[in-house]
Amino acid sequence: MTTWPHIPDDAVDWFRAVFAEANRRVTERLLNVPNIRETALDDGLIEAIIPYSPPRLLPSGAVVEMNVHNIGGLRRLGPWETADIAVLVFVYRNGALVSQKIGLLQSKRLYPLNNDVDDEDPVGFAYGMNKFLRRDPNSPLGRLHREFEFTADCHYGALKAGSDQVAVIDRLNEEFGDAVYYLLYNPPIIPTRVRYPVVSYQTITQPPLGCRVYAPTDIDAALTGLDDGQTPTLAELEAAGSSSNWRLETWAADLLLRCKVGQQFGEDRQEIVGRLLERRSGPIAAAIAVSIALPEG
Repeated sequence: MTTWPHIPDDAVDWFRAVFAEANRRVTERLLNVPNIRETALDDGLIEAIIPYSPPRLLPSGAVVEMNVHNIGGLRRLGPWETADIAVLVFVYRNGALVSQKIGLLQSKRLYPLNNDVDDEDPVGFAYGMNKFLRRDPNSPLGRLHREFEFTADCHYGALKAGSDQVAVIDRLNEEFGDAVYYLLYNPPIIPTRVRYPVVSYQTITQPPLGCRVYAPTDIDAALTGLDDGQTPTLAELEAAGSSSNWRLETWAADLLLRCKVGQQFGEDRQEIVGRLLERRSGPIAAAIAVSIALPEG
C-alpha cells in the first residue's frame, strides 16, 4: 500500500467546515422534528453537502471536488444495511491518481424517552402515494399534544446487542480493517425537551453534542454488557467511547483525510469495496466521493 500523501491544511480546513455545516443542519432537523425517521436524517446530511460539491480552488493551489450519490436507505426493502454513508477520498498528483481510501458510516439516532419515532413502514412504502390518499378516518390532531424529552438515559433504539447487523459489521471490519464506524444523531444538547404543537422554528449554531462518530470497538464494548436485543443509552456509549466519540467533522477531516481512520485500497482490495459500492442492491445508501488534486510542484 502506498504512503498516504500530505493533504494541504486548507483542504482539511475546507472539508472540516463542510461537515461541520452538515452536522449543524442535521442536528437542527432533529431538534425541530424530534420523531423524524433515521433515513430522513441521512438524507439531510447528504443534502447539506451538495451545495459544496463543485470544484473549488484553494489558496494552497489544491483543488477539491465532491460527487454525491444517494439511492436512499435499502432498509425500506429489508431490515438493515451494513452502512448508510460511504466517504471515499481520491488524491491526485500531476493528473494521476496516487492514493484512495474509504470510510463508512452506519447511522443510528437517539430515541426520546417516550420512544415515539417514525420508523420505516414497509406497507406504506409499498402503497406509495396511495398512503396519503387513503387517510386514517381518525383525526391526527388527537396526537397533537406530545412531549419529546432527551436525556443521557435515552436509548439508541435501532442499535441492538447481538443483532445480525452488528455481527456483519464486525466481520467486515475484521476482514478489511476498521472501515465501518457508527454515526450517532443526537440533539444539540442534553437535556433537550420539545413539545408539540411547536410555536416556532428553532435554529442552532455549533451544537455541543450533535452528530458523533464512534469507533466499532467502543460500540462493541458498550454492547458487550447487554443482553441480546437490548439497546445502549447515551450515557453508556459515552462511558465506553474513551477512544472515539468524535464530532462528525473531526472524523471526516482530521482523521479520515489525515489517514488516521478508514482504509486505503488498491487493486488488491477492489473486490471488497465493490461488494459495498458497485451494485445498486449493495448494502449502502449514499456515497460521497472526495477528489483532491494536490498543488503542482
